[in-house]
Amino acid sequence: MLPEPPEYLQFIACYPLVIQNLHRDVRNWFLNYLPPVIEIIYDATQTVTMGFSFTEKTGDHFIHLPFSKNHIRLGFTWGVKLHDPERRLLGEGNQVRHIKLFDLTPLDDPYVQDLIDQAVALAPHNDETPEPRSIIKVMNGPKRRPTSDNKSEWK
Repeated sequence: MLPEPPEYLQFIACYPLVIQNLHRDVRNWFLNYLPPVIEIIYDATQTVTMGFSFTEKTGDHFIHLPFSKNHIRLGFTWGVKLHDPERRLLGEGNQVRHIKLFDLTPLDDPYVQDLIDQAVALAPHNDETPEPRSIIKVMNGPKRRPTSDNKSEWK
């Protein structure tokens, strides 16, 4: 299990505690469920997110976990390619789809686990198993985050 990088804890501190804890729990679930991966943590302008990848290339992440003000999104980078006959995946773009997580319950659903397994199979891989590690990326520009006074409101 990868330790929580101190930068990650700093990035998420402005979010409501219940959402921080949910994100940490979802992160741990994925680190236990997935084969060895590289975790890329982004302090982006719109949100904090992390992606899981088998390479160090930012664009190769196959699952990402962005914060929202009252939930976590389980994002599938190539969601349009996933077999989703029940149409549980949300989104209307050309590529990405997601599921809203308000707790860990959906992650125990075999249907959702199958979507995750499909995403793993589609992900770019190197010839070697990656050494699990965390990479921190900070994007320049103003940050859109909950305010420190009222963590349920956005700046």
